[in-house]
Amino acid sequence: MRKSAHFILIIVLAFISILFLACPDDPDPEPTTCDYPPGNRTFTWRVDTVAYWPSFLGGVHAFADDDAYVMGYIGEGQAPWRIFVGKHWNGTQWDTTIYGKYGFYDDIQITPNDVTGDDHYMVCAGRYGINSIMYAGIAEFDNRIKKWKSYQLQATGELRSVWTDGKGFFIAVGDNGMVYTKDGYKSEWVYSKAPTEFHFTKVVGVSKNEIYTLAVISLPSGVYFHQYWKYYNSQWLKLYDEQDTTGTYVKLYGTDNTMCDLAVSRCSYNDSLKLYLIGWESFLLESEGQSLNYSITNLSHLGLPLRSIGRTALRINLYSPNDYWIFGTRYNFYHWNGTDFQKIVMPGLPDDDAHFGDQHRMIKTATGKIFLPTEVSSQVYVVVQGTP
Repeated sequence: MRKSAHFILIIVLAFISILFLACPDDPDPEPTTCDYPPGNRTFTWRVDTVAYWPSFLGGVHAFADDDAYVMGYIGEGQAPWRIFVGKHWNGTQWDTTIYGKYGFYDDIQITPNDVTGDDHYMVCAGRYGINSIMYAGIAEFDNRIKKWKSYQLQATGELRSVWTDGKGFFIAVGDNGMVYTKDGYKSEWVYSKAPTEFHFTKVVGVSKNEIYTLAVISLPSGVYFHQYWKYYNSQWLKLYDEQDTTGTYVKLYGTDNTMCDLAVSRCSYNDSLKLYLIGWESFLLESEGQSLNYSITNLSHLGLPLRSIGRTALRINLYSPNDYWIFGTRYNFYHWNGTDFQKIVMPGLPDDDAHFGDQHRMIKTATGKIFLPTEVSSQVYVVVQGTP
């Protein structure tokens, strides 16, 4: 019996050893490179009018090709002349209307200025008005349970922009350097104040520990000044200040450095950063790691023609360094695919370089479909869909 038990033990140990040899630990993911495939430029287009005068849009977020929400101050355009906070795309039409404080119900208590989200959670940032005082306002939507929740926050003014890392962290920024963060889907919004009295108009990030913001202030004389900030590991660093360059890290060249938008991309393979600053002159700033010593390229040197035709870049939609769109005044849409800039004409939108319109953030789904909210005449908005 002892010899038999000893023999069985040897067999069992040998079998376990074979298992360990045959089934090693899961290998680390293959390292990526910083080479990106060229972005798609070929789409089938669809244009739907979603808002009539008097309206403005805060943006659109798509959970899927057939599940998207456009948010803002949305006029019905016909009797009984209701105002909505949002509309839903069901894959066929913009069907469900979402009422807010200006409508018949109180599903959402804010007017959204910007929208972002991930695969199941959406956040709208804007204002909550009580009498003549505006407070920061947030509305959240959980797509898994189809439930809205809205907040009137304590800071006065408006939230202008919101960003998420796609993992449950959200940051919203706005007037007088106000910042609100939410770290986790069930967490509360936490207020903090950046070291500036400028008004934040845009926030983007690499992670919750590395955030970039654009800020602007208007003086009584009508002169505007801009700032760029970097938030890294709980510290605010002023990268650029058009009014006071003392202690700043970025020196831009050109006769007019009016800035309208920014975007950021970091490649983890070699820890390289690309920071895009978009305006009358548009720039690409590059660095390694967390270095604040940037190499600067004017995008006109890469072929962006907006400056040469007297047009300002208003917005950048960045998906990768070889797939981004820059929108200029008068419906000039240019796409960079890693090789060149090409003007993209979207059927149904003006293409005569004479019309003005307000463009918002373009959203791309996992399949490559795009949603673009844009103004086509005074306070009348459409959502353009591009199916690859």
